[in-house]
Amino acid sequence: MNPSALIMFDYDGVIVDSLEVFSLNFLAACQENGLSEMKTTADLLALFEHNVYATMRQSGVKEDTINKILQSYEEKQNKYLSQLKLFDFMAAALNKIAGNNKIFIITSNLSSATESVMRDQGVHCFEEVIGAEKEKSKINKITTVIAKFPELPAFYVGDTKGDMIEGKAAKVKTVGVTWGWHSVEQLKEGGADFIVNSPQELANLFSQ
Repeated sequence: MNPSALIMFDYDGVIVDSLEVFSLNFLAACQENGLSEMKTTADLLALFEHNVYATMRQSGVKEDTINKILQSYEEKQNKYLSQLKLFDFMAAALNKIAGNNKIFIITSNLSSATESVMRDQGVHCFEEVIGAEKEKSKINKITTVIAKFPELPAFYVGDTKGDMIEGKAAKVKTVGVTWGWHSVEQLKEGGADFIVNSPQELANLFSQ
């Protein structure tokens, strides 16, 4: 069967319920590397109003410091991977969507950790996971994947305003999920083309 569409997914807040673990470890990594202003989950979520790493650069954080934060975050996060769970019904939704579409994960997290969690949760339907260590801009990652499948209509599924903004900048249709890190209002501010309220609704959107 020829695929119907190219579906690219964010990971944190869309597939996996990870805000507590991400916040704990990313904030600790920031503190260790001199970003004393990063103290709360609200501080973290504000970074995702746009691309998290671009926002950090704009606030004066140097690239080598961002890379050190990612390295520290990876070491800390690895201790918690076994605690992470997919949102209810998400595995079934992903497998259903993959039945007639090409699907990728494009994330601000790290590829190896993402792959480990997906493997442990028994989900193997993705073509590739493209994390922050490969490229920090989701715009660049999305456009790179699109270039491999130019004949397919393309979508990006995310849970933050920044996801919607980057998806629109990459010229794909954007799908905002309401069970993630940002509110419906923020998703709409980012220009979401579709809003879905459950994994089942998400699967139905791509199974028509």
